[in-house]
Amino acid sequence: MTGFTVKTRKAVIERDHGLCQWCGEPARPDDYSLQHRRARGMGGSRNPVTNGAANGVVVHGTGTTGCHGYIESHPDEAAERGFRVRQTADPRMVPLVDWRGVAWWLTGDGRRVEVGPDAPF
Repeated sequence: MTGFTVKTRKAVIERDHGLCQWCGEPARPDDYSLQHRRARGMGGSRNPVTNGAANGVVVHGTGTTGCHGYIESHPDEAAERGFRVRQTADPRMVPLVDWRGVAWWLTGDGRRVEVGPDAPF
C-alpha cells in the first residue's frame, strides 16, 4: 500500500465535511491533503490501519505548507491534539481534537464519534 484509496479519501473528506480539522476553514480542492496521523514511514504502510479512515484527516496545504506543514513542524502540539500518533499506537484508539476543541474517536469505517466525558485520557 502506498496511500489512501479513493474510497477511503472520499470517506475521510465526507466525515470531515471538507473542512481542515486543524483550523476549521474549508479545504480548497487545490490546497488540501490528508494527514496520516500515524506516519507511513518506517514500514507503517504495510499495516492496513495506516491507510484506513481512522488514520486520515483533512488539513490545508502539503507536508511543508499550510496547516499540514504546521502539524509536521510542531510535532508535540500535533500529538497532543491527535494529529500525530506513535507508530506503536492504533489511531482508532487515539482521539483527534478538532479546531473547536471537540475530541473525536475516528473509526475505521469513516465515521467519527464524540468522546464522552468518561474518556480515560
